Amino acid sequence: GRIGPEPHRTKSEDAMNEEIEELCDLGVDLADAGGFAQALEAYESAWGLLPLPAEEQEGAAWILGNIGYTRFLQGDYAQGRDDLSRALTLPGGSENAFLHLRLGQCLYELDDLRRAAEQFRLAFDIEGEAGFVDESPRYRALLD
Repeated sequence: GRIGPEPHRTKSEDAMNEEIEELCDLGVDLADAGGFAQALEAYESAWGLLPLPAEEQEGAAWILGNIGYTRFLQGDYAQGRDDLSRALTLPGGSENAFLHLRLGQCLYELDDLRRAAEQFRLAFDIEGEAGFVDESPRYRALLD
C-alpha cells in the first residue's frame, strides 16, 4: 500500500468519479439489454472524463475492460482481445480476474486456446471457481 495520507480530492474530482461510475453502470445495463453500440458510447464518454493521461488513472483498466467485454458480446473478438490486452497493462489491470477471464474468452473464440488457457488460469488463481460460475462451462473445461 501507499504510505501517508490519501491525496486530497476536490469536490469536482468526486463529482467526476461519480459521473464516470454512473456512465459505466449505464454501459453495463445497456450491454445486458443488447444495446452494444449505446453501451460503447457510455464507456467512451466515461473514458473521456478521465484526467489526462487517461491510461494512468485508477479506473482506466475497468473502463477499457468493459469496452473490450462489450466487443466480445458483439462477437468482435479481435477488437475485444486488443482492448482487454491493453486494459491488463493499465494500473490495477493485471490483478483483475474479470479482465483475464474476458481476454481468455476472446482468445478462445479466436481459436488461440493455449493463450486462452493461460488467461483462464490467471483468472482462476485470482477468483477461483467463482469467476467461472456464470460462464459457459467450455471455458472452465480448458483448465482441466
